[in-house]
Amino acid sequence: MSNTAVITDSTCDLESATVVRSKLHQLFALAITYPDSEWVAAVKAGELAENLMGLLGQLDENLLREIDRNALCDSGADETALAVEYTRLFDVGGGDSLVSLYGGHHHGGRTTAMEEVLRFYHHFGLQLDHSRNELPDHLISELEFLHFMTFQEARIEARGQDASHYQRGQKDFIERQIGRWFPKLRGKLQDQQPLRYYAVLFELLGRFLQHEQQRLSPIFVRAAG
Repeated sequence: MSNTAVITDSTCDLESATVVRSKLHQLFALAITYPDSEWVAAVKAGELAENLMGLLGQLDENLLREIDRNALCDSGADETALAVEYTRLFDVGGGDSLVSLYGGHHHGGRTTAMEEVLRFYHHFGLQLDHSRNELPDHLISELEFLHFMTFQEARIEARGQDASHYQRGQKDFIERQIGRWFPKLRGKLQDQQPLRYYAVLFELLGRFLQHEQQRLSPIFVRAAG
């Protein structure tokens, strides 16, 4: 997705909770990409576990309750195990993967889902990066959109301005899109008894998305009241 921001803006407080959320959306998107040899090395070295657990802990220690940290360092029996598992679960050709990463396979149909997601992207001035393979309703695309939205929220907050436009956009997007279908994806993933890495990674992502939804909803309840 073009215009997706990396958090380097000097106006942002790098310790703010909103920046932490933006980094988490970005890190989860990265963790769900195909695990090449460089990524497997980072997993085995504990870099993913350290970064992910550290950010989630900054946000809310309860997000880490009863989580097996070592699972995020477990790349399987050999160097290719994580890649083989990724292909088994998510990357079978012809749209017949055991656990589809596309929202439209879990609710509403592909065409409707893609049209709805694209309306969100275009409303906030974003276009898909056609040099990449992900379609608009892919889990990675939707996480990168939320990374962009939280980055914009953090930047506007740092300037002392009203960020409710981006907060409301996040709330609506999670409720209508990723938060609506991700639990169904997780249920299908659990049925496949995945490697511990994917089981724990998707458990943490589910907790984080639920945390985000709970964070955003009261803002607009108060505003409406």
